[in-house]
Amino acid sequence: MISRSNVWPVLVLLTLFTVGCSDQESTPSAPTVAQTNDNMVSRDTPKGLDYEFFKESVEPIFMRYRGGFVGSDSSCVACHTVQANAPLGLEPLTQENGEAFWTEEQSRQNFENVARLVNPSAPETSRLLLAPLAPIVGGDRHSGGIFWDSTDHSEYRLVAAWIASGDPSATADPIVEVDFEFFRSCVQPVFVNPIENALPCSECHSGVFAIPPPANSYWTLEQSRLAFEELAHLVDPGRPDSSRFLHKPLHPNAGGDLMHNGGRRWYSKDDPERQALASWVRGDAVGNQCPPALQFDNPPRS
Repeated sequence: MISRSNVWPVLVLLTLFTVGCSDQESTPSAPTVAQTNDNMVSRDTPKGLDYEFFKESVEPIFMRYRGGFVGSDSSCVACHTVQANAPLGLEPLTQENGEAFWTEEQSRQNFENVARLVNPSAPETSRLLLAPLAPIVGGDRHSGGIFWDSTDHSEYRLVAAWIASGDPSATADPIVEVDFEFFRSCVQPVFVNPIENALPCSECHSGVFAIPPPANSYWTLEQSRLAFEELAHLVDPGRPDSSRFLHKPLHPNAGGDLMHNGGRRWYSKDDPERQALASWVRGDAVGNQCPPALQFDNPPRS
C-alpha cells in the first residue's frame, strides 16, 4: 500500500520508468504532499492534487497504446472521450501538424474530471485505480481490458502515489445507490419488451443483465438479483449520461454511442422511457410503483 510518508521518493523513482519518459527527457519534480491547516490545503486544486505532475506524468498514461484495437486493451482515449460518456471523461485529442495532444485548457478539464474518481484519504479505493486493475488482485471489471495485473505495476504505483499526495482529508465523491426494488419491478421488464420492429434486449444480452424470465411467469428473486448485479457494471450511479446502459441504445444524433449492434431504442434524451430510467440511475426512483413509461404487461406478474 502507498503510505503518505513515502509518497515523494516513490514518485521520483516511478517517474523514471513511466511511459513517455526516456533518457533524453527530464524527470518531472515529484509533487509535495498537501498539508492541512484549519481545513486549508497547500494547493488550490480539486482534492489538493498536483496539476503539473498530473499533466506531465499521469495524463500521458491515458494515451498509451495497449496493443488492442476497438475494445479490449485499447488506449484509454479510445473509449474515455466525451463521446463515449464513460465515468473517466477525457477531452478529445487536438490534432495539429500531424500530432495529437491536449491543449492546456483540455488538460485542465481532464484534471477536473479525473479528480472526481480519486480518494486521497484511501488511494487504493479510487475508481481510477480499480478499473484497469485485474479483478483477481482486487480490481473492478473493465470492458477496456486489464492494464495492470498487480498493484506493483509501475503505472499503478505512480498514479497511487500521485493520489496519495493530495489533501489527506479529501475523500471519494459520494456514490448514489440505485434501488433494487425499482429495478426488479420497473426496469427489468424493459429488456423483454422491444420497441416496434426491433429485437428485445434479451436477444443479445440474455447471458448477462437481460436474463429471460421463466415461461409464463416473472423472474425469480435470485434471477433479478443476478441481473441487477450484472447491470451495475453498465451504470454510473448518479450520472445517467455517463452510464453505458443509457448511452448505448441512444441514437448518436442525440448524443448516444456510435456503435450498438442492437439498434436504437431512444432517439432523444427526452424519450419518456429513458427519462424514467435516468431518474432511477440518479437514485430518485425507488420502490415498486412504476411510472407510465415503464409499465408493461409482459412478463405476467402472477
